[in-house]
Amino acid sequence: MKILHTPLSRRFSALGLSPWMLAGAALILGLTLVGLSVRSNQRERAFMVHNLTDRAETLIWALEAGTRTGMNLSPDTVLGLRPLLTETARQPGILYMAVTDAGGAILAQSGEGGSGASAEASGQPGAAFVPLRPGDIPPLAQATDKPQWRVRNRDGHEVFEVYRTFAPLNHVRRQRGGGHGHGRGFMGGMMHMMGFGDPAWPSDATEHGGAFEGQPAANGMPRQVVGVVLVGFEAQPFEDALAQDARNNLLSAALAAALGLAGFVMLFWAHNNRRWRRILRDQQAMASEVVASLPLGLLISDPAGRIVMINDAALDMFGRKRAEILPTAGQDASSPPGGAALHSLKGLEWDELVRALADGARIPERETTLAVPGGKPLAVSLSAVGMRNEDGVFLGNVFVLRDITEMKRLQADAQRNDRLAALGHLAAGVAHEIRNPLSTIKGVALYIAKRMPAGGREEEAAQRMIDEVTRLDRVVSELLEFARPGAFATVSAQLGEVIDRALRLSEADLQAKNIAVVREVEPDFPPVRVSPERLTQALLNLFLNAVQAMEPGGTLRVSARQLPEGMFRISVADSGPGIPPEIQASIFTPYFTTKSSGTGLGLAIVYQIVEGHGGSISVGNAAGHGAEFTLTLPVDGKNPPVGTQKTSGI
Repeated sequence: MKILHTPLSRRFSALGLSPWMLAGAALILGLTLVGLSVRSNQRERAFMVHNLTDRAETLIWALEAGTRTGMNLSPDTVLGLRPLLTETARQPGILYMAVTDAGGAILAQSGEGGSGASAEASGQPGAAFVPLRPGDIPPLAQATDKPQWRVRNRDGHEVFEVYRTFAPLNHVRRQRGGGHGHGRGFMGGMMHMMGFGDPAWPSDATEHGGAFEGQPAANGMPRQVVGVVLVGFEAQPFEDALAQDARNNLLSAALAAALGLAGFVMLFWAHNNRRWRRILRDQQAMASEVVASLPLGLLISDPAGRIVMINDAALDMFGRKRAEILPTAGQDASSPPGGAALHSLKGLEWDELVRALADGARIPERETTLAVPGGKPLAVSLSAVGMRNEDGVFLGNVFVLRDITEMKRLQADAQRNDRLAALGHLAAGVAHEIRNPLSTIKGVALYIAKRMPAGGREEEAAQRMIDEVTRLDRVVSELLEFARPGAFATVSAQLGEVIDRALRLSEADLQAKNIAVVREVEPDFPPVRVSPERLTQALLNLFLNAVQAMEPGGTLRVSARQLPEGMFRISVADSGPGIPPEIQASIFTPYFTTKSSGTGLGLAIVYQIVEGHGGSISVGNAAGHGAEFTLTLPVDGKNPPVGTQKTSGI
């Protein structure tokens, strides 16, 4: 017998951990993490845009502040707007800064010299000069007082450009009758000197259509918009940083996905492991219960010939206790594994059985006798096989013992019944043919005896003839009784009355040998369904058989008691020498007798009557007594089906 191991793929399938499930879980987890990574990258991009926008706004506010400061000092300082732009744009990452007027014309640009030379030529270090074209300038209508941004491609370079309205001066009401710059006032003169045009100042302090546009300032004053200011940042470092962050995020997402998938698999595996452990424990408990409840004796030994498992049925067969075979308490590390050796179970030739199982052989069915010392021999059917795993490694032997003692008894009963049936038919025919001539012979012998002188030899011969004919008639009567049908009708009767009737019929024989009778029947014994005549005959035969076996002054004990499951029992015990065990199985066979004057049909007739009632009879030697016959019969009786009763043919 081979023990196969389950392949890994089948074990995964048994756990519900299919490849499709793993792929689906990995895909869902991966998509989730990729989505989180993309969102994180978008947040980083938004954060970077916000930082660049704030940086540009800070530069613009610094430019406006420098412009206002120059205006407040002197005209010569204010005229230096282009160097101020160039100096402001010297910070790393800035490509250009520019200021335009309301019409989109560039008033000043960082890095631009007086004659259009580069910043390096004019001695102004900073970012490389990036000349702006007319199409690069956003119209004033699109600009607001809040910074706006856009990404453009300039000569193969990604440029992050921030722009908004340029309003270095707050609009103030013009003072009539005084001021500077030919009626323009101080601020107007400064704007004219910077080259920002010659705006007309309306009397209501609000510009409607010139270079200025009235917009609220931070202090509540309307802002004087000159034009648009632009700040261009080099976008490639930021794009590289975002790409590196994206790669890092994807790598982190992949690592997190792998770890999450591993955790998912481990959790799923742990859950299934616990579930399968519980199922395995339940199956082991169920298998142990099934093995323990088997009517067959099961015994398993290891390769060393030690018992590792034995069920209750096998323990009962060998008459041992589990603690004697499988001692679990008190074993130390030096004790050999397993239980007792096979040789400790007496009753079987274990060496011969183990040799028969060598080289992969098996014992399919073998009838043998289990002779346990001090116990009753049992007829058993033994099967055995060796266990090997899929690699051919020997794991031990399995022995299965089936008690067939009852089956053998039933087979013997069936054979006996067949012989009884054949003898019954033969007896019926012989009795029919012999009884009539015997009656004639007996009549002639009686006639001759009456004609012969009394006390003479002739009368003695005639009387001997009469006695022999009488004995033959008794044998024929027993043959006819034996040939009666085995099944018969039953009626409700009192068991005590049936026993008393049989005792009255045997009273003369009992008194002749001074036999004491002990009757033990409960006074409230319920009625039983039997054939009173046939049961009386069976008890009478048992009583007479007991009288013949006892010496004068013996004791005959008759008892009756109720049994569970609708049965009752009658016991007939004597104080004789008993019946030898070797002939107990043969005493119910017709014509088997140990008496010189017996016919061997009395107990056979008892067996037939008990069987006709649907019961059973057994014999043994009672402790302190002689032989004891036990009749076990059903309380409700056993009626044969209509139309199935046998006839003797007489």
